[in-house]
Amino acid sequence: MGGDVKIPCYSHSETTGPDLITVMAKHSSIFPTVAALAVLLTCGGAAWAAPSARLAFAEQPVRVIRAADVYQAVNGTPLEQDDIVETGASGAQIELDSGTIVAIGPQTRLYLSALGAAPKGAADLALLQGWIKVQTAAGRATVAAEALQASVGGGAAVVFSRPGRDALFADAGEQLAAPVIAPGKAGPMQKVASESYVQADAGKPLLMLPRADPQFLRDMPPPFRDRLAPAPQPAKPVKPAAQRQRAVDFADVESWLRCNLAVRKHFVARFRARLQDPHFRQQLDQALGHGSEWQAVLHPVVKHPSTP
Repeated sequence: MGGDVKIPCYSHSETTGPDLITVMAKHSSIFPTVAALAVLLTCGGAAWAAPSARLAFAEQPVRVIRAADVYQAVNGTPLEQDDIVETGASGAQIELDSGTIVAIGPQTRLYLSALGAAPKGAADLALLQGWIKVQTAAGRATVAAEALQASVGGGAAVVFSRPGRDALFADAGEQLAAPVIAPGKAGPMQKVASESYVQADAGKPLLMLPRADPQFLRDMPPPFRDRLAPAPQPAKPVKPAAQRQRAVDFADVESWLRCNLAVRKHFVARFRARLQDPHFRQQLDQALGHGSEWQAVLHPVVKHPSTP
C-alpha cells in the first residue's frame, strides 16, 4: 500500500525533477482520486486535448491574425482559439470539433474566442464586421456583435454586423438574442422563432419581425440560403500550417482596438510587444493614447518620492 507505484507512461517531471506522478501514486491510499486523475492527465493526452477547428474551405487564402502576427491560411489549415479570421472578396467555412459549422461571408472579420470541445462544448465567436452563418450540432454557439448577442443551438442562424447595426435571421430552429446594453454586456436573452428576424441598433431595444427584412435577404451571401454541410475531404487529408507573413501593423488591428466587443479587454496584453516598433507606437498613441486602456501603457504616471 505504501510503496512506490510504477506508472507505465512518461511525465515531464521525469526529465526535469522529482517524478510528481510517482509521488502522488505513492500516497494513493490517502489521495486515490488525485492519483487516478494524475494518470489520466499524463497518459490520456488525447482525451484532454484542446478543442480545435480548421479552415475547411476557402476560395482564396484567408488572413489570420494569431497573437501579434499576420498569417495566411488555406484549405485544411488548423485554427486556434483567439485567432482572428478575416476574409477578402470571397467567403470561407470553418468546422469545429464539436460539429459546429461557421460559414463566413466576404469582407468579414471574426474572432474565435472559444472553439468548444466535442461533443457539446459551446463555441464563442465575436463578429466585428460582415456575415456569418452558424449551424450547430449538439452544442451551442454564442455570437457577440457590438449591438447584438446571439445564442445558436439545434439549428442555424445568420448574423450580420456593420457599424451601428446588427441583425440575426433564425434560419432553422428557435434561437436566442439579446441587445448589448454596455460594451461587452448583454441584456436578457429573448426567443427568436424559426424564420424570424431581429434587428439591433446601437442603444435601442431589439426590433423583432416575423420575417426577414427583404434588403437583408438580398444582401445575404447566396451560399447562406442552403443548409451548411461539411466540406468534402480528400482521400488523404492534409493540414497545412498557417504561414506567417509579418508582424501586425496598426492598420491591421485598429478597428479591433477601437471596438466595443468584450474581446477588446485582451488586446493590451496581446499587442503590447508591438510597441517596440516606433511606427506602430506612434500611430497607436495618436489614435488611442489618451482616454483609453492604452493610456497607462503609453504614458505611465511616474511617482516621484516626496521631498521632506
